Amino acid sequence: MEDIFHWCREGNSIQVRLWLDETEHDNNLG
Repeated sequence: MEDIFHWCREGNSIQVRLWLDETEHDNNLG
């Protein structure tokens, strides 16, 4: 979870979106 906060601080919205997309896919598979 530290990575997501770090990305937010850096302002990498694209990276955050990719992380959220991966999380959603993982939840769907689970």
